[in-house]
Amino acid sequence: MGCAESAAILLVRGGAAASERFEALIRRHVPDVGVTSDPERALEQCLREPPPVLAVDWSDPAGAAALCGRLRAQPGGEVVIVLALTERDADVDGILAAGASDVLLVRGEGDGAGARARLRVARERAAREAAARHALAQTQARLVLAGRMASVGTLAAGVAHEINNPLAFVITNVDAAIRRIASLDRRSTASRSGPWGRSHGDGRGPSSELSEVLSLLEDAREGAERVRLIVRDLHTFSRAEEDRRGPVDVRRVLDSCVHMAMTEIRHRARVVRSFGEVPPVEANEPRLAQVFLNLLVNAAQAIPEGLAEQNEIELSTRCDAAGRVVVEVRDTGTGIAPEALGRILDPFYTSKGEGLGLGLAICHSIVTALGGRIEVESRPGEGSTFRVVLPAAGPDEAGAPAVPCAGAPRWAREGGRPTAAEPQAAPRQRVLIIDDEPLLTRAIAGTLEPRHETTATASARDALARIRAGERYDAILCDLMMPDMTGMDFYTSLAELAPEQQRRVVFLTGGAFTERSKAFLQQVDARLLLKPFDAATLLSMVDEVVASR
Repeated sequence: MGCAESAAILLVRGGAAASERFEALIRRHVPDVGVTSDPERALEQCLREPPPVLAVDWSDPAGAAALCGRLRAQPGGEVVIVLALTERDADVDGILAAGASDVLLVRGEGDGAGARARLRVARERAAREAAARHALAQTQARLVLAGRMASVGTLAAGVAHEINNPLAFVITNVDAAIRRIASLDRRSTASRSGPWGRSHGDGRGPSSELSEVLSLLEDAREGAERVRLIVRDLHTFSRAEEDRRGPVDVRRVLDSCVHMAMTEIRHRARVVRSFGEVPPVEANEPRLAQVFLNLLVNAAQAIPEGLAEQNEIELSTRCDAAGRVVVEVRDTGTGIAPEALGRILDPFYTSKGEGLGLGLAICHSIVTALGGRIEVESRPGEGSTFRVVLPAAGPDEAGAPAVPCAGAPRWAREGGRPTAAEPQAAPRQRVLIIDDEPLLTRAIAGTLEPRHETTATASARDALARIRAGERYDAILCDLMMPDMTGMDFYTSLAELAPEQQRRVVFLTGGAFTERSKAFLQQVDARLLLKPFDAATLLSMVDEVVASR
């Protein structure tokens, strides 16, 4: 056995004359040998930094068995390969029963070939088991990370869901206030007589003051809109439909990721978008968001804080000659050393000095699973470019409409900015509002009341009782999840009680997070209004339901 195969062996010598022969035999075949006659020292070293093979002189069976037993009883001691050295065949069964991994029978000076073969077997076994333990450690680390990410996703989903209700009535009420103030402002501008025509002591007219209030409300609406986008992005990132794929607009995902990463980016660099026209890709949106978010955070962390005006992170999209979608994240940061560039996508490799080094490896596995690849270009001091190349969605997938929420029905609609135009007058309709959040119920009713007659209740059971008693509605706005009776159970009960009323239902939800709610929304052909929504979207949805009769 040559030096190229050498691996450390720790030999525990005994007091018998055979110990010298054992040591001489091992040294002839293994260049790197540590020797000790102190069992306590050998035990300590094995537990601190286990050698590939621990060779034990079994000339004193009781002492050797005691050392082996103590080693096996210690945490981590069970992985050490213990090679027992003996001259007696009769010892073999007792040696293995004592916990030794293997036995080397030393019969005499001419037994070199057999000893060499046995040492080779022991060392190869030690190498295999060490590799298996390393692979197991990697798998365990991945599972731990996956568990943490699942917990973060659950937390993000829960936070987004809890924010949706208050944010919905904030946006709805602010929209209503903006419309009313704007109407008052127009009336006061048109007529300078009466109480609206009097000026204030500071010289401002009523129209000027109303305009200032309107401006403040519009600023508040802009702030609420930013929160709405953050909640939407959290919801996108935290959705758990791991295997669900569909056509995804990479530019929209990049914009969402910029919103989420802005706290890391803001003080380090400017974001530059160079978005070319690209077709959708066939992907799972939350997983693709995970890739882009990781690349954005890495790009930001490669740039020192405090020099935002001197640095930039450029996001670009284009198609290559083969029609694949190319997304690039380029930064002007510190760059990557040449020796690290080839390992940057390897699991457990990190140049940050913290973390598990799994972020880019997971990104690589996600992109590879989508049929794409990640390329990296970098020079120290000149920044880095991470390039994600993905196949475009097929013609059928690319033409499919984008859905705002995975698993949502085809009628799903997400709130956006209010339209500037006033809603056109229409006949008043009867609208039933079912939601256990009283402030949201009041906000919805306040928005609808100028045009419709509303009835509000916090209980789906009460709503069923009203319909059972003969009341009928042109539209029914129903929360999906309620503590007493869920919107799902309400909808199912309507199928027998009043099928025509079932077609009037619009579900209000901040997201379907239970397995039952996800399955329900995939099965039913019902309209869905995602919280938080604005007044214009709410009015438009009610008009749509009424017009569908």
